[in-house]
Amino acid sequence: MGVEENRYNLTDDEIIDQMIAILYSGYETVSTTSMMAVKYLHDHPNVLQELRKEHLAITERKRAEDPINWNDFKSMNFTRSVIFETSRLATIVNGVLRKTTQDMELKGFVIPKGWRIYVYTRENNYDPCLYPDPLAFNPWRWMDKSSESQNYFFMFGGGTRQCPGKELGIAEISTFLHYFVTRYRWDEVGGNKLMKFPRVEAPNGLKI
Repeated sequence: MGVEENRYNLTDDEIIDQMIAILYSGYETVSTTSMMAVKYLHDHPNVLQELRKEHLAITERKRAEDPINWNDFKSMNFTRSVIFETSRLATIVNGVLRKTTQDMELKGFVIPKGWRIYVYTRENNYDPCLYPDPLAFNPWRWMDKSSESQNYFFMFGGGTRQCPGKELGIAEISTFLHYFVTRYRWDEVGGNKLMKFPRVEAPNGLKI
């Protein structure tokens, strides 16, 4: 069977759905999580200090012009924990849509075949039985590597619906945090110490 016979032409609705999914999954989730991570770091100086310690250790073993590499990324254990804790508290994707393939009973209620249901998974992230003191921002809870493999860990989906961009997204946020926490400084303004964050610059100009 030739390639042409296997090719499936997407409808306009399917193309629109794919475009929205790619934009949302590849852009909104990473940018929003990065923004919320900055917010939590601002509110928790002890976490910021620990994160800086990890990233300054990376910069000390490299030249100033050297980019971070895969080995650097793999050593960012606390950074990964910060990302998980940010994702837990500021859950970007609240749940998943599903369609029942047969009648199913749930706690005495029957959901007919063909119904579309929304499985709200966000509340798992605030369950005190799963996460002690669930409203506290505590990245250290993720330093136990087994936490990531628990069956209630739904921050990147689960099972066959695991997000294929999970590690790429974590790498993007980790890279952002690396340059963010190693380049901020404190400024004296009116006798007060204020954190001055780095800004994005285009050294070669903005060319479109």
